[in-house]
Amino acid sequence: MQLEHLKDTKTITREYLEKDIFPACDFLRCNPLNGQQLKGKTLFSLFYEPSFLTRISFERAITMLGGHPLHTEDASQFFPVTTANYIEDTVEILHSLHIDGVVIRSSERGIIENASKASSIPVINGGSNDDHPTQAIADIYTIHRELGSVDNKIVSILGRLEHRNVCALLLGLSLFNNTEVRLLPFSGQVPPETEKACKERGLNLSYLQELSGIKGSDVVYLNGPRTMAHYELLKSRNSFISKIDSKFVSMLKSDSIILDPMQRSGDFSIEIKDSRLAFYRQSENALFARMAVLNKLLG
Repeated sequence: MQLEHLKDTKTITREYLEKDIFPACDFLRCNPLNGQQLKGKTLFSLFYEPSFLTRISFERAITMLGGHPLHTEDASQFFPVTTANYIEDTVEILHSLHIDGVVIRSSERGIIENASKASSIPVINGGSNDDHPTQAIADIYTIHRELGSVDNKIVSILGRLEHRNVCALLLGLSLFNNTEVRLLPFSGQVPPETEKACKERGLNLSYLQELSGIKGSDVVYLNGPRTMAHYELLKSRNSFISKIDSKFVSMLKSDSIILDPMQRSGDFSIEIKDSRLAFYRQSENALFARMAVLNKLLG
């Protein structure tokens, strides 16, 4: 499967993951510093919102492939955003400067789609309002690598359900067979259009009322609140499970994994050392996943 852009998770297929991306991830893991596949290529991270993991992993990914990273984390201060066609103009400016690919993060609706239609270079969605395809790829790859398969797995997602990480993960999981997802919302709900699309693909979605409902899960996915103020509000209402401790992991199987795309943002207090905590393995997998995506699009 050859994509011109990676604009959303909906366009990703299981074949793309299992035949193109996962083997590339495994190869790059074994040969991480010898890559010159993208020598001479330049990737621009055009971020209208702050980011740490996504931006840094893309920059590290292009560097490890022999290319060169450029970025701005506050693009609205440097690029015109007052005109109707500002994103189209911006990506064409980058093309005129011989940039080879652009990662865009923006929650403004339609930005990724408009950029993809206008751009003469590959556009990668680095996080939009309700999608984050490379995070989904990284998360699915982590489950695949840790558990050997994504089929027939029970995945419990705890926390902020309307967030782009959750939406993207659900769409990714919907590609696999007999996958059950249990949702325990601390805030928000899965957007109706995302839930509808996943159910139409056969994903088994259900909502939990109590934390005990995660028993038997193969994967627990932690997605924290938006801000510290939001966290304190939920905490004051006793509606937020903040401690990941021995009591928490006692509900899980010995070979379960716990994922957190925020990389310990402080929303969940990690009070135990356990091999089932796969956060850092997950972030490393995100590096190789983004290397594989870049190599596929820019190579």
